[in-house]
Amino acid sequence: MKVYIDITLLPDNDIGHHFLWEKVFQQVHLALVEIKDADGLSPVGIGFPEYNEGKKQLGRKLRLFAPDEKTFDRLDIKKWLSRFLDYVHIKKVQPVPATCDEFIRFRRYQTKSNIERLARRTAARKSVSYEEALAERECVSPVMTDAPYIWMKSLGNGNRFRLFIKSERVKNAGTGDGYSTYGLSNGGVLPYF
Repeated sequence: MKVYIDITLLPDNDIGHHFLWEKVFQQVHLALVEIKDADGLSPVGIGFPEYNEGKKQLGRKLRLFAPDEKTFDRLDIKKWLSRFLDYVHIKKVQPVPATCDEFIRFRRYQTKSNIERLARRTAARKSVSYEEALAERECVSPVMTDAPYIWMKSLGNGNRFRLFIKSERVKNAGTGDGYSTYGLSNGGVLPYF
C-alpha cells in the first residue's frame, strides 16, 4: 500500500457518534463493492488509527489505503460520502511515509453467539434437519467478544448486525491476501502510523 486517505468523523450534538459510523461505513462498504475484482476482493484496505480494543473504541478516524492514486480515482469516495460532507472531513490522497516500519492487520471477527443461526448453517452444511442441528448446537457455549464494532445493515436480507473488528500488529509488510468489501482482511497487512 503506497497511498492513503484519512476520513475523520466530526463531532455533532445532533447526530450520535455510533450512528454516524454506521452510515459512513455503509457507504464506504458500497464503494468497495463497486470496485471489487472477479474474486470479490477489494484493492483498498481500511485502518483505524485511533483503534483501542481495551476501551472498545474505533475512534473517529478511518484510513483508506490503496496501491496507487488511480485506485482512489476509481473509488471516488467523496461521491459516496456526499450526503455526509457536513459530518466528515476527507483529506486529500497522501503517500504512506517512507519511514513507516510498523504494520497492522484489521480483520472481521464473527462471534458464535447466535445458536439459531449456527444451527441453520449446520443443518444446510451437514444435510440434517434444523432440529437435529439445534440439539447439537445447544451443547456448545456461545463465544462472545468485547471487540469494537460498527452496526451494519445487510443489503441481502435487511437485517442489522454488528461488524466486530479486531486488530493485530504484524512484524513485516508481507504480500497479504487482499481485502474484503469491508476493507478488512485475515492476511492483508497495512502500514501503521
